[in-house]
Amino acid sequence: MRTMKLYFNDEEVVLLKGSYKLGYTDVESLNKSEAGTVIREMIREGVLKISVSTYADDEWVQKFRAYKALDSLTVKYYDPAALDFVEFEGYITNFSCDLYKGDVDDLEDYENKTLWTVSYDIASY
Repeated sequence: MRTMKLYFNDEEVVLLKGSYKLGYTDVESLNKSEAGTVIREMIREGVLKISVSTYADDEWVQKFRAYKALDSLTVKYYDPAALDFVEFEGYITNFSCDLYKGDVDDLEDYENKTLWTVSYDIASY
């Protein structure tokens, strides 16, 4: 089984006991005419969205916040359907982090650090 890997601007993102889910959504516009008829316009089909959930120390929380502030970043991820790495331009949305209150014994090397539960989505342009 291949280890999941994720890269932002060629820097490997640490996924401590984390994971990501791949999904595809459609972007559409819904409007109403004066007569009340719904006008649906498909803007883009199959827009990639990656949802990430992981643990992070203070250093990585700061890195995630810096990446979130960028208008665009190059994202590379392992796509099991293609059996290879795929790269695209995207941005981070729905970022949240909460102090991790669990036991860190199963996360060796992080016993003396503050850990956060981090989640965010990566949307493609």
